[in-house]
Amino acid sequence: MDLAELQTKGWLLVDGVSSQAELLDLGKTIGSPVPTPNGELVKEIRRIPPGEAPQGSQSAIYGAGRFPLHTDTVFWPMPVRYVLLRGYGDTRRPTTVKRFSDLLRECDPRIHALAKSSVWLVRAGTKRFYCSLRFRCGDFVGWRYDVDLMSPSNDAAIQVDRVMRPLVASEGDSITWSGNTAAVICNWTSLHGRGAQPPDEGVRIIERLYVR
Repeated sequence: MDLAELQTKGWLLVDGVSSQAELLDLGKTIGSPVPTPNGELVKEIRRIPPGEAPQGSQSAIYGAGRFPLHTDTVFWPMPVRYVLLRGYGDTRRPTTVKRFSDLLRECDPRIHALAKSSVWLVRAGTKRFYCSLRFRCGDFVGWRYDVDLMSPSNDAAIQVDRVMRPLVASEGDSITWSGNTAAVICNWTSLHGRGAQPPDEGVRIIERLYVR
């Protein structure tokens, strides 16, 4: 895998990944896998009926519909660097992905400056803190945005939010799963979401691995 291409494009597809063990091995080639709160490294994600979904989760908010483009772990002080995904089962529903910079290009240039000065309140469960859309780690500049977990807290953020909301509701590039392909997404530069539900959807399983 070409890490330079990953940073330029924001995400890459890697063929020949057909199990959780192979997804984990792939993650170890680019960084350190991060366990979930219950200790598992690779989490299986399935469509959850709204009545059974945790309060405030995307499944509770959107049901079986699309998920907007978003940054994963936006509620961490520093969002995780990479998100690795592998899908199998009923794979007709795509995963969507788009670079944050491509979203900004669709905005009036004035929004670019406002995005840098915007202040947001992140609320996830008991977690509450203020942040900017833009953050820095060493020499690397990243972005975070989640329309459901981040609320605008100054005038700049209100203006940015008004423009960004419809953009993240639209679809980006589509990843169609084959069962032996993994997507490596740079979570600092790219947003991802879930596409529209196909008719009579069966069980669709997405395996997810976080890597720092």
